[in-house]
Amino acid sequence: MRKSFANSLAATFMAANICLAVPAFADDLQTYNLDTMVVTAQRESKRDVDTPASVTTIEQKQLVETGASNLFDALRLQSGVNTYSYGGSQSLGGMNAKVLMRGANKGTVVMIDGMPANINESYYLDSIPVESIERIEIVKGAASTLYGSEASTGVINIITKKKMPNTLSLTKGEYGREKAALTLNADKLNLAVALEQSDPLKGYSSNYKQINDLNKKSFTASYKFDDNWSFSHQHNDSKYSYDQFEKTWSKLTEDANYHYIDDFSRLQYKDDSVSANLFYNRSNRRNQTYSVTDSKWTKLDHLRFDTIGLDLQKQFNGNFGDVIVGTTISRDSYKNDITVAKKIKPGTKIDEFRTNYAVFAQLSKDLGAGYTATVGARETVVEANKRYNAFTPQFALLKKLDNNSSLYANAAKSFKMPTFTQIYGGGGANFTANPFLEPEEGWTYEFGYKKSSKTSMFKTALYYMDLDTIEYDGDGSIEDPYVTRNMSFKNKGLELTYEKDFGSKYSYSLGANFCNPMGKNKEGVWERKFAREQYNAALTGMFTTDRASGWGDLLPVNFIAGYKLDKSSSVELGVENIFDRDDIVSNPGATTKYYCLPRMVHVTYTYTF
Repeated sequence: MRKSFANSLAATFMAANICLAVPAFADDLQTYNLDTMVVTAQRESKRDVDTPASVTTIEQKQLVETGASNLFDALRLQSGVNTYSYGGSQSLGGMNAKVLMRGANKGTVVMIDGMPANINESYYLDSIPVESIERIEIVKGAASTLYGSEASTGVINIITKKKMPNTLSLTKGEYGREKAALTLNADKLNLAVALEQSDPLKGYSSNYKQINDLNKKSFTASYKFDDNWSFSHQHNDSKYSYDQFEKTWSKLTEDANYHYIDDFSRLQYKDDSVSANLFYNRSNRRNQTYSVTDSKWTKLDHLRFDTIGLDLQKQFNGNFGDVIVGTTISRDSYKNDITVAKKIKPGTKIDEFRTNYAVFAQLSKDLGAGYTATVGARETVVEANKRYNAFTPQFALLKKLDNNSSLYANAAKSFKMPTFTQIYGGGGANFTANPFLEPEEGWTYEFGYKKSSKTSMFKTALYYMDLDTIEYDGDGSIEDPYVTRNMSFKNKGLELTYEKDFGSKYSYSLGANFCNPMGKNKEGVWERKFAREQYNAALTGMFTTDRASGWGDLLPVNFIAGYKLDKSSSVELGVENIFDRDDIVSNPGATTKYYCLPRMVHVTYTYTF
């Protein structure tokens, strides 16, 4: 048994990150607080070492030093995170750039200031500029007890800036990459604007698709009324297109265009014991495809997803322990004006909605002798094509070895609803609806150790996942369209991270991750999913080996160097893919391979006023 587990770990390496970075603006750096206060894991502020979960915090300065222009770029080299994308690090229409937790294809909930931002299981992280972000908290493991559906494998909480600096930055790079970003602060009002574009990219996919001009616009505004009330809104406008060629890359056969407009609004109240959040998400998606060969439009989709919700939380502190109780109520709607999904009559309109009701509670109790126990539970009822019920408990025990080190164990049940397009169709011409899908459910068990000092932080976590997930069968062709089904999924793994500061100017981080993600196919045979080994250093490189589908190793390594010209001006040089590799960056198991871009140089100038 020990040998089998060791072989699984050795066979499961998910990635390795290699850091080649020059510290940016060394005279202006500050020492990172490695044992930070984190909120996401338990819905209350606690030191990382006092939190019985695997948590990673990326501060705004760290985001800047990665040289990333958007959130996906910043996360794709993060330890313990697996990503895939299309055409470098972008989305392509409905195929959004994704972040995976612990080898599972789905189950990561993305939040903006603590409120969910997933829309039909999609989150376009490549559309969120780093300029609007204060920090990111990543929680690995089941979190459905506190955050409901879709939080079955992890949480990414994007905490936006409450006070923007006054800055203007301009980026110019190869392949037509250009970006302009502006942030402004006017007392209680904050604004952030980002514009980004790139040239067509030809020859980087195995299915002969040329990704055309990419244009992204983002606008973020926030207003702080007083110490308790605040409002924020983020608007993303992204245009994607691609040309389909024959195998010789010479004859154009199809032209596809995608226009996605996403909005996220948050009205929030918070005091010492109460938080109330009213949130609204909308995604307006237009897809148009023109057949050059047949001289006609073959696909015209207009999909709209809306979510409006209210999240209330009350915290009690007393001799009996710390108690958090709350409720979340939301209504999701899905409209599709002209669906072309398989087995649905072309032109059929879809107008569906579902209502979600949930109550949750969590008790943390000091048991003495350094032990703290946490028990939580959530009851969820979803009124959709039928009624769904889910009870998701969670149990955790933390032992403080001393003030700066701890051991913890937790067990949590997860729950995730099927998406609208999985149930009703409309995910594409070659997708088949399945109204009989059951929700994803399962358990995750985790044991971890944390140790911090003034200049370092070490963490390790050992976990086991046993889930019933939703996967796609078929190859996406007209003859064999994608169809969703419930599938058994298991994974076991080990995560290790180490961070170290050297005074106020230098720091580094190292990580290693081993896992063995396995899914049962429709014949009942267990198959490996995704890659199985990962090592990382800082956020500038990664090495992934022993990948699924027999795909080659992945080794993205970047170089970042910055220089401060004066008090107001700075310049940064970035080199992506310095080894000029042809790495496959899309999802293992997919029928199409998308490759990263060749070595690419970009320069950024920032002016602070």
